[in-house]
Amino acid sequence: MATAPTPAQAAIEAIEQAGLASWPALEEQRIAGWLLRASDGYTRRTNSANTAGAHTGQLADDLPLIERFFTQRGLPPTLRLLSTPDDLAIDRMLAQRGYRLCEDPCSVMARPLDGDAGDTPRQPGPPHRFALLPDAATWLCEFIRIKDDDGPHQKIHLAMLRALTQPAAFAVVQADDSEPQGCGLGVVSGGHLGLFDIATDSTHRRQGLGTALCQGLMAWGREQGAHTAYLQVVADNHGAVELYRRLGFEERYRYWYRTRG
Repeated sequence: MATAPTPAQAAIEAIEQAGLASWPALEEQRIAGWLLRASDGYTRRTNSANTAGAHTGQLADDLPLIERFFTQRGLPPTLRLLSTPDDLAIDRMLAQRGYRLCEDPCSVMARPLDGDAGDTPRQPGPPHRFALLPDAATWLCEFIRIKDDDGPHQKIHLAMLRALTQPAAFAVVQADDSEPQGCGLGVVSGGHLGLFDIATDSTHRRQGLGTALCQGLMAWGREQGAHTAYLQVVADNHGAVELYRRLGFEERYRYWYRTRG
């Protein structure tokens, strides 16, 4: 008989389910205990295999199917693994099979939204203006300008944003009357608000834009009925991690990728 998940395990599963729904892949397929996602190579989150009930005893049978799925689409076989006991066991087996770590681990941080979502003091200076844009295409134009990233993959990015079926906030923030200097995406699924694509202009860093952006999105999320906010950040990005800690976020778990070839 399967044992009931602990509260910590249940919280991780809830965030995982919300995250998958809030950052949609262009193609998904379930194979045994895995959810396989592909989006023409844009972001590892949507071009990797995610454990969905998989365990070590099935890996020898599952792995050829996973590898075939990705190679047929011209993508390197990539698996996303969490810092949970089951995934850690799979991670060790993949390492023995020659799968390598392909980037630094990401920290998944979360905080409750049961109080005032804007409870972090604002930095001194004029108030920042937070606004929601009407659609994904309008918002993506600002994201591309702020990130200075106008590559061909942005067409895939737009297709993924348009595939969202959950309530979404396409947000910008600015410190003056000029064009926006920061942008971010908020998506609510299953009572969880996910913060994605948080970016500020390189010439306007450390001016409180990131704080104002996250506070605005959290306030919006509470209005949508969200009780928890979460985000994903590279664990070694100390500046971003410290910002999110000041906003009340704490690490709940980590994830990383192993890939072949």
